[in-house]
Amino acid sequence: MKGISKAEEMVLLAVWRLGDEANGVTIRRQILKSAGKNYTYGTLYGLLRQMDRKGYLRRAKAEPLPKRGGRAKSYFKITPSGTRALKEAIELHQLVWKNIDALSLGKP
Repeated sequence: MKGISKAEEMVLLAVWRLGDEANGVTIRRQILKSAGKNYTYGTLYGLLRQMDRKGYLRRAKAEPLPKRGGRAKSYFKITPSGTRALKEAIELHQLVWKNIDALSLGKP
């Protein structure tokens, strides 16, 4: 199991949760809401480009809107490879945390 980083995991989960509404602004809001992490747009778009290169996400451009000065929004979709990476992350978490609960962490 190669594994994905925590940041990649949060981004993939946000894209999965948002479905067709997953763009930079909504992904950033979702991560802040669900994990309390406030990524800068530079960091977020760096992660999105990286995951697009790895094949976990696919980027699609919408039609340009006149009110945005002709710039088209980018939307992101999770790929089957991205879904597989999330499932492997869950399996890894379960394996690592097997027989450990939060209360026992205070005891040596």
